[in-house]
Amino acid sequence: MESMDTQMGKSQRLAGTVGLASILVFGFYGIVVYAVAGDSTDYTKDTIYVEECGACHLAYPPGLLPVESGRKIMGGLADHFGESAELDEETSGYISNYLQQEALRAGVPTTMSEMLRNLPADPPLRITEFPAFLGAHQIIAEQLQMDEFPEGFLSPCADCHRQAADALFDKELLHPGYGPPLQ
Repeated sequence: MESMDTQMGKSQRLAGTVGLASILVFGFYGIVVYAVAGDSTDYTKDTIYVEECGACHLAYPPGLLPVESGRKIMGGLADHFGESAELDEETSGYISNYLQQEALRAGVPTTMSEMLRNLPADPPLRITEFPAFLGAHQIIAEQLQMDEFPEGFLSPCADCHRQAADALFDKELLHPGYGPPLQ
C-alpha cells in the first residue's frame, strides 16, 4: 500500500504536468492564430499618401481614424489645421479612396479598434481628441502634472513611439526616457 506522501507526490506531479501541458497547448494555439491572422497593424503603405501627406508631417497610419474623419480632412484641405494643403483633383481623389479603404471601422478588429470607444457620432478630425486616446495618454498628464495638454502636444507620435509610421504604438516600443516607465 502506498503511503499518503507518495500519493500526494503523484497527484502534484500529475497536476503540474496537466498545467504545463495546458500552457504549452494554449501558447502554441496563440502562435498559430497570430500567424494565420497576421499582424493587424499591417496596412498598405501608399507611396502617394506618404509623399503628399508626409511632406509636412508624419503620414499618420490611416487606420487611426474612422472614415468620417478622413472625409472631413480631405474636404477641408484649403484650411488643414491652419495651413493650405490643397491637392489637385486626381491626387485628392486617390488619397481619399486610400483613406477610406484603410480607415478604422467598427466590426473590423485591429490593434486600434479601442479608439472607437466612446467616439461621438461626429468624430473629431484629430486622433488626439478621441476619448480613448486621451484615456490611454492620461498617465502622461499625471506624470507631467498637467491638467490638460496644450494643442498639438501629443501630435508628434514619433517623438515617443519610434515606429509610429508603421502603425506600431505598443508601450514596449517607446523611446527610452519617454512615456510611462516600463514595468
